Amino acid sequence: MTDNSILTFESLNHVLDVGTPFPLFESYLNSYSTYIHFLKFGWGSALVDPDFSRKSNLCKQLNVRPVLGGTFFEYMIHRHSFDEFLRRIESFGLDCVELSRGTIDLDDSTYCSYIKKLSSNFFVMSEVGRKSSEPEFELTPQQWIDHCEISVQSGASLIVLESRESGRSGYVSDSGQVDSVLLESITARLPIGCFLFEAPIKSVQTYLIKRYGPNVNMGNISLDDLVAVESLRKGLRSDTLLAL
Repeated sequence: MTDNSILTFESLNHVLDVGTPFPLFESYLNSYSTYIHFLKFGWGSALVDPDFSRKSNLCKQLNVRPVLGGTFFEYMIHRHSFDEFLRRIESFGLDCVELSRGTIDLDDSTYCSYIKKLSSNFFVMSEVGRKSSEPEFELTPQQWIDHCEISVQSGASLIVLESRESGRSGYVSDSGQVDSVLLESITARLPIGCFLFEAPIKSVQTYLIKRYGPNVNMGNISLDDLVAVESLRKGLRSDTLLAL
């Protein structure tokens, strides 16, 4: 699939907050916000984190885009409705949303209709991949490709490739091995800059930088790994020193 209208990005760091206490969160952002493009509040944690509003407001002040995890979208669709999801997002003052169907079943038509409805007013990330590593729930390589392509065609600005906060799901095996054949198949169909690879573990970050270059977009990075990831990107660690 080739389309000159497809958005592409580079060097994006998408950082995962898993309930960091606000004083520590504030310290990290004040020190390293220049390295953070998106700050994801994992799962549905926005509904239980008493500091969510303060954290989100701080992100906006520092030009970091706050976004809720795709599981929040799935929870709202499963327990409530799309309209309620939209109401919550608007009440939080967010301009970026992440959609996924890694746990609940949504057919292509329904899922893409949500992307289309949101893409006119929001920066839409569409996550591709299943949460479970059980064989019966895994996507086939063709399904991975199809889900990526229809997401872009429906108006998603960025495709997030699943590996969860553990870094051992989706395109990464339970043992931490990257499915390189799968990634080559996917990236042969769409520009590398339209993907954001969930990559919370160093071995996967290193693989991605060596294979796709230091400007590859990476996600689910922990707050305390930001300097380490930037060092990898610039060849300032032995893992990438000779590769860049």
